Amino acid sequence: MLPAILPLFPLPQVVLFPQTFLPLHVFEPRYQEMTVEVLNGHHHLVLVLMRESPDAGPFGETASTFEVGCLAEVVRAEPLTGGRWNLLVQGKEAVRILEEVPGKSFRQAHTAPLPFDSSVLWPGPHRRRLMESLHAYAAKEGIEAQLKELLDLPLEDAARLNTLAMALDFEPTERQFLLESPDLPALAERMIQLLDFAQGGRAIHGV
Repeated sequence: MLPAILPLFPLPQVVLFPQTFLPLHVFEPRYQEMTVEVLNGHHHLVLVLMRESPDAGPFGETASTFEVGCLAEVVRAEPLTGGRWNLLVQGKEAVRILEEVPGKSFRQAHTAPLPFDSSVLWPGPHRRRLMESLHAYAAKEGIEAQLKELLDLPLEDAARLNTLAMALDFEPTERQFLLESPDLPALAERMIQLLDFAQGGRAIHGV
């Protein structure tokens, strides 16, 4: 069982999704300390997207963040010189940040799982609509081969959409919009919206 309080790792421009992987380079002293504690214990931390702010402070020290992040498990850790680390983390589930807790050099917080209802059916016509948007987007961007590789991966629906959300060229706030989806049809519908906006030369900002 994980502790009630988990390390919080705010990152600019980065959103992690459940069932996907992300390499991290840890170099700032407070997060070196966080890494050692995580590796000596439960191997979990919460990655969360920083909001753009002129008073963010260095390395996310005081940066405002979104209220929803992703619980991540460290699956590989490589120590480097000077206390730095290369980590590979895997997203486990979206979580809501309830309250930050002082007391350590790095940020930490109480969190709660963000419900994702996997029992809601994803209708066939809606699946086809997403495929149409994906293929139109890939044709416009010239990434048909890369899209085919992603779609050919042996993944279940949620993992496939989360992998697409990580791989396609969405803005960080757009990825955050996807991360906060309550169920599979909502995740697919939000992705359709973003793909259609991108094809029209527009993007959703400030979500």
